[in-house]
Amino acid sequence: MPAPRKKKTKASTHDAETSLQTILDTVVDGIIVINERGLIELFNPAAEKLFGYSRAEVLGKPVAILIPEPIASRHQSYVERYLETGEANIIGIGREVQGQRKDGSVFPIELAVSETFSNGKRTFTGLVHDITERKRLEHAIVDASEMERKQIGQDLHDTVSQHLAGLTMLTTVLQQKIEQADEDARSRLTPDANRIAELAATALRQVKDISHGLYPVELERNGLGVALQQLTAQQDALFGVRCVYECAAGDLTGMERSTAVHLYRIAQEAISNAIKHAEANEISVTLQRGPSGLVLTIRDDGKGMPKRLKNPAGLGLAIMNYRASMVGSELDISSRRGRGTVVRCVVTMN
Repeated sequence: MPAPRKKKTKASTHDAETSLQTILDTVVDGIIVINERGLIELFNPAAEKLFGYSRAEVLGKPVAILIPEPIASRHQSYVERYLETGEANIIGIGREVQGQRKDGSVFPIELAVSETFSNGKRTFTGLVHDITERKRLEHAIVDASEMERKQIGQDLHDTVSQHLAGLTMLTTVLQQKIEQADEDARSRLTPDANRIAELAATALRQVKDISHGLYPVELERNGLGVALQQLTAQQDALFGVRCVYECAAGDLTGMERSTAVHLYRIAQEAISNAIKHAEANEISVTLQRGPSGLVLTIRDDGKGMPKRLKNPAGLGLAIMNYRASMVGSELDISSRRGRGTVVRCVVTMN
């Protein structure tokens, strides 16, 4: 006969609880437990350090106090939608979001949420990891990459373009001299001279386009609105695609340069995807003010994105998502086969 199971003693239960409490008190990441109503039931010391609140200050309070707007106002509706539909927005999915400290400062966190049931009660446990330093290093890498692109663009514009411009002038002079030569020389040399002139002019245009793409001069001189206008205007000439730009965002002079650069690059990548992959005929780029901030929208009439991408971690989409996160936003991409794609980025602005 199997040996009878030993009943848990009060001492063993106490030891287990003590071990659990020790883990909660010493783990380096924040642990927050909330109930179905979004109220905080557990807040470990690491969470106290991260958010600047004491445990007594937050227990029984809505978890929204740890979340910046506009997400804070919507948080409970997300929980209720999950309870009603089972459609997970963040539960069971680790992702990068923003946290808000007691002093109102916002910082990047990596959040993993799990759902548990105990004694008929449902709770949600969030594991919070501060990624401020990682984001700082990522910013530095992106800034260095942007500076390198700028330098290459300037070199192309200032050196290669100048040499090609000089070559174009020389071919013009050569054409003029050939016209003054005898008929036999003109018939032999004119086609070659014309061809050289055509190739030089084409190379000059292409180098200028590439340099502008690498280093959008208008972004530095006149801001995001003018740079986007120039970007869209180039598409018809380069690819024969109708691309229009509309701005209803008001004054953008106070925008941080880094924010402007990231939004420009998102638009640039979205337009490139629409042309190269979606085979779009028309693309619209709009910049406007919305209730939650500045809204950048790129819409195309292409064939849309497949439900399953051949390369789901495609570099272009990954970089777009990353750039959106760098300006405190999330990239929303909606697409239907044969009905185009809409890329939307909302940035909170003062």
